[in-house]
Amino acid sequence: MYLQNTLHRIILSILGIITVTGNAVNLTDVIHGFPGHNVDPADMMQTMQIMMQMLLNQTTEIEHLKQQTAKIEILYQQTEKDRSTIQMLQNRVFFLEAEQSELSKLPSSQEFSTYLSGMNHLTKKSVESEAKVNNLTRQISSQNMKLENLRQQSEIDRSTIQRLNESLISAIRDVHDQTAKNGSNHAFSAGIPSSNSVWSSGTLVFPDVIYSKGTGYDPSTGIFTAPTAGTYVFYICVQSNHNLSIQLDIVLNGSSKVQAMAWSDIGSSVTIYQTGTNLVKVFLILYLQIGDRVWVRRRYGTGYFSDSSYTTTFSGFKI
Repeated sequence: MYLQNTLHRIILSILGIITVTGNAVNLTDVIHGFPGHNVDPADMMQTMQIMMQMLLNQTTEIEHLKQQTAKIEILYQQTEKDRSTIQMLQNRVFFLEAEQSELSKLPSSQEFSTYLSGMNHLTKKSVESEAKVNNLTRQISSQNMKLENLRQQSEIDRSTIQRLNESLISAIRDVHDQTAKNGSNHAFSAGIPSSNSVWSSGTLVFPDVIYSKGTGYDPSTGIFTAPTAGTYVFYICVQSNHNLSIQLDIVLNGSSKVQAMAWSDIGSSVTIYQTGTNLVKVFLILYLQIGDRVWVRRRYGTGYFSDSSYTTTFSGFKI
C-alpha cells in the first residue's frame, strides 16, 4: 500500500507538469546525453494514465497475493496443530488397544473366586502374624526391663567391687606397716584398665600396678615369683562381661589351687552367678618357697569386664 501511494504521487506530479506546460515535450536521454524526439503531452498523459492503472492493478494483485499468503500461513499452522492432534489421538488409540488387550487377560469368575479365597487366607495369616509380632514385642519389652534391672544391679556390684578393692589395698598397706620391721615384706595389687569380650588365652595379665612393695610381681607376665620363703595371701576379683561366663584359677607352679567364677546366663530368663566378690572362695593363703610362682589362669569361659577403676584385680602380700 505504501509503494502504491508513492508511485501514485510521482505519476500525478509528472502529469501535473505536462498539463501546466501544455507544449510538446522533447524527451532527451539525460543520462547519456542523446537527443530525443518531441511527444504530444496529451498522448503522454494518456500513456501515463494507462501505466498508472496497470501499476494500480499490479499493486492490488500484490496485496491480494499477500493476503492469500497470510491465509496459507494460517492454514499451515492449523495443519501442524491438526497433525499434533492426530498423533495424540493415535497414541490414545494405541493406549486404549493395549488396555483392551490387558482387560482381555483378566481371570474368569472361578479364577477370581480362587484369588479372593487366597487373599482372605493371606489376610488371616497376616493378622495372626501381627498378633505374634505384638506378643514378641511385649516379650522384648519385658526382657529389656529385666536387662535394665540387671544393668543397674551390675553397677551396684561394680561399686561394691571397687570398695572391696580399696579395702583390700588398705588391708595390704596395714599388713605392710605391721610387718615392716622384719625387712622381708612383699606386697602388690594390680588391675586391668579395660574390658575384653573375646579373651580366651591361658594367663590373665594385670598390667597396671596399683600398689607394690618389695619385689616379686611382673606386670608384663602377670606372674608373682616369691623373693623369700614364707606365708603369702593372694586375692583375685573378676567380673564377667555382658551375657558371658568366665572361670579363673589361682595357680601355684602350674597347679590350680582355688577357683573364681563369674557366670551370666542368657535366654528368656537371666541367671547370674558371681563368686568374684566372695573373699572365702577367691582368697588364698599359701606357703611359698623362694622361686615359687603364682598367677591367674583361665579355666573356662570368654572375656571379662574391667575399667579405669580396676574392677578385675589380682593382689598378694606376705604375712
